[in-house]
Parts: sequence; C-alpha cells; structure tokens
Amino acid sequence: MSLTSSETMSYQTSKVAALFLVKFDSKSGYKMVWSKTSFNISLDGLEYKALPSGVHEFETATVYLTHEWNGKLYYGLACFRQLDLNENEETNRDLVRMYSIGILLEPIKGKFWKPNEFGTVGWEHFDAVQETLLEFLKDEDLLRLDTLYQNLTGNGLLDLPKPNSPHALNTILRHPLGKLSAALSAMGPLTFPIYKAALVRKRLLIFNHSSQGSGMIQEPCDRDPELCGAMAYIISLLSVIPKDVNVEPLDQHELYSQPLYNVGLQDMNTKYLEHYPGFIASTSDEILKYQKNLYDYAIVMPSTDAETCKLVASDKLDLPIRATFNDYTKFLKVYKQLPNEGENATGDDTSSIRTSNSRFSTLRFDIYGESSNIKLDHEPSWWLDEATSPMSWREYIWLAFAWFASAGTTNRATTENAFSENVEAEETRESMQKQLEQLTMIVSHFHKLTKKWFYLIDEIVCETVEDRANDLVSRVTLELTHQDIVDMELDPYSSEDIEFVREFVILYWDTVVENVEIGLGFQGLCC
Repeated sequence: MSLTSSETMSYQTSKVAALFLVKFDSKSGYKMVWSKTSFNISLDGLEYKALPSGVHEFETATVYLTHEWNGKLYYGLACFRQLDLNENEETNRDLVRMYSIGILLEPIKGKFWKPNEFGTVGWEHFDAVQETLLEFLKDEDLLRLDTLYQNLTGNGLLDLPKPNSPHALNTILRHPLGKLSAALSAMGPLTFPIYKAALVRKRLLIFNHSSQGSGMIQEPCDRDPELCGAMAYIISLLSVIPKDVNVEPLDQHELYSQPLYNVGLQDMNTKYLEHYPGFIASTSDEILKYQKNLYDYAIVMPSTDAETCKLVASDKLDLPIRATFNDYTKFLKVYKQLPNEGENATGDDTSSIRTSNSRFSTLRFDIYGESSNIKLDHEPSWWLDEATSPMSWREYIWLAFAWFASAGTTNRATTENAFSENVEAEETRESMQKQLEQLTMIVSHFHKLTKKWFYLIDEIVCETVEDRANDLVSRVTLELTHQDIVDMELDPYSSEDIEFVREFVILYWDTVVENVEIGLGFQGLCC
C-alpha cells in the first residue's frame, strides 16, 4: 500500500500568520476592515478571495484560499456569513451585512510530504473563527478579532482538543479530506478521467458558478465553495506520485499538482497562475471559462439542482468528456467503500450501442470481468447515462470476437485490480476513527494504481532500452500492445486512454523515450 492512514492525515498544527476581516456592501464594494499579521505580510487581493463572486447566494460558506507573498505560498480559509436585516419580503441590499473572517497559516518547516502542506488551510481553527464571526455580527466589536488573534497565535493553541477526544475527531473531519465522499459523489465516474488528467499535470479549473436565482442556496450542495475547494485538494492528493515510486530526477512540479483553491479575475493581472504549472483551482467567475490559454480542462459543477458535473477541454467547451466503462466499474468499487455508502466516439465509433439499456451490456460486463449487477441500489442515473461512454460498434465487435475465440474465458479480471473491494472495511463502520481509515484507504487505492502504471511502463522501458543497447540512438520508440493497456486497467478502445498513456510515458520517461506506439492487435481487421 502506498499510503497509510497516518500519512494521509498526518498534520502538525501551524500557527496563524495572519487574521483579517473583509466586508462587502452594495455601495463601497470590497473592503479590508481589519487585519493583523505576524510577519508584515501584504494581504493585497485577499478581500476578493475571502468573498468570491456568487458567495452572496449562500447564507454561510467556507472558502479555502492561497496567497503568494515574498516567494512563499500561504494556505488558509475564510468563513463567510451574511445577516439580512430586512423586515419584509423585499430585499434592500443596503440592509444585508456580509462579512468574512479569514486566516493564513505559517508555512510548514523542515522535511515533509508535499500533500501535508496542501492541507494546512486552518481547518482545526474553523470553530473558533466561525464562533467569532457569529459574535461579531451581533455588535461589530473589533476587539473580538484581537482576542481571536491572540488565541490563534499564542498559548491559545494549547486549547485545541486532545487527539483522541470525540471533539477532536469531529474537528478532524473538517479537514478537506473529510469531503471525499461528497466530492466523489459530485464527480461520479468522471473522477477517473480527472485523476488521469491531473497525473499528467494538466491545469484544472473547477467552475462553481451558480444560477440559482432568488433564494439562498443551502449547504451542503454540489456547488458550495467549500466542496469545490476540497475537490482541488482531493484531486491533487489522488494524483500525487507515491513516495515509494522511484523516478528519474524531475522538476518538483511533475511530482504533484498544486492546489490553489480559489482564484478569480483579480489573478488575471498577475503571473500568479504561471508560477504553478499543473495547478488545480476553483473559481466562480464564469468569464474565465473562455480564457482558453488559462487552463487545460474545466470541471463544470452544476449551476442548478437539475444539472450534473461536466468535464470539458478548454478548446472544446461544447464536447463533454466521458469516463470509460472501465472507469465506471472502478468508480463503483471505490464508491462502495465510502463510510456512508454500503470519450465521445469519432469516425467509425459515432454509431454506438447504449450500454445502459442494451442487450449487449451483459457481454460488456462479462468481458470486463464484472458482474452485471455491480450498479448501486440508489445510483444516480447520470453516472452511466451521461458521464460514461457508450459501447461503440468497434468495441463490441472486438469484445465479441475475443469472447468466442477464448471460449468465454477472456476477461479483465485475470489481472490484479487496484480497486478490489475490501470486504473487511465494508463490515466495520462504527467509529469516527474507522471513517478516517476508510477515507485514507480509498486514497491508497488510487496511489496503488499509480504505482502499478509506473512499474509496468518502467519494466517495458527497461526491456526496450536493453534490446536497443547497440543502436546508436539516445532515445527509443516504446511499443505497447493491447494487452499492456489492459494490464494497466485502462481501456484500449478509448482514444482518451490511449492519449493518456502516451502523455504519461513522455512526461515521466522523456529522457529515454522519444515516441510511443500503441498497437491494438486485430482491431484493424474489425473496423
């Protein structure tokens, strides 16, 4: 296993480096009302991150954020709340008070696993910040902020709950990883194409623009700022290179995707995003969707209760990317282990067989080594109908050929699966501690798959280099077969998976591999 529970949730409490209060009203706009810092940190621009556009549609919200100053990246969070003083149904915006209290944490010192830094958003201080905001709204006494600052930067840290106390366990679930269940539910099977995009360090932007209209949006929902921020952390965590994978010396940015949490229009006038290749961030500024050079893929969260999550490339906004059927079955195995839960075709592939209601769907389940009743009892229909690619005629013909040629013995279950269900985990779900262990176990499944890809490709690369040792070439052409793709638990009939493998190899073995050729056996005879 590449990741243990202690590694995932490992966390050394950091002191607060800055505390600030931001206000918004319809006349004066954004205003930094009060602030105090330990190192004279410039807080310019944080008023926009603490009150992102669209947050007024929530009565209360939590926003994760990052702030760059003096060559360092600070992590933090802001608690937002609005108080409507209108006494009738008509809303006078002048009588709506909107405030946000934010904190920045001191950077971690010493040697540490990079994802541990990503989680230093101040989740352990959330209760204290929220309580202060509620009290402040009653009388707007700024002395409350001085008291909070002293508590968070001085001996007040000693008042944090003891590690094994019930309150401490509830506090730990404020960690972004505590949103794993909600994040996977929101992304559905798209979790896997998103994970693969992050693994080859594509720039991912999560759009959580809401068009709810009148009326407050109630948390939690698929588009609240806290969930979208947690998704940035979770995607980064799932796609980090495990510590026990030996890779050639790489640019550090190739080992992980940097979560920037909340970005907006204010960042377009700076080089902030350019400093972090392969970033993952969320935004509620819809106009950024049309800045095609800003990001590679957009994760578009539903803007109304009737919509679902979409994944699109920046240059093909009208062509949603779908998960493969292979992704779908792996996702269901992951989802079943949660604490609270028991590609568009082109060319010849345009004519497709709808897997959700086709007589051929059983064949597909059998070939992929799955049971046809793998679907969950209360599974959202969009997971299969909208987020998963239908079976193309090309795939059906090939699978049928393989099935009959092997007398029904060919299926993908013959290879070790990184997402095999953990029966023991299914049976024990009583305590909060078990919930934490289950969450980290799910993360470890993704890391196990990442390791499998590295080991399989590295073995093939080493064999190829050894065979070409006498050739006068500095880099080789890597030839992969249909079975190699199957062994990686990927779909050899998916153009997205084929392209992913090419990018994966070139990114991590570019010093020895110049080109990647992937053959699909008899596929050419069938299509």
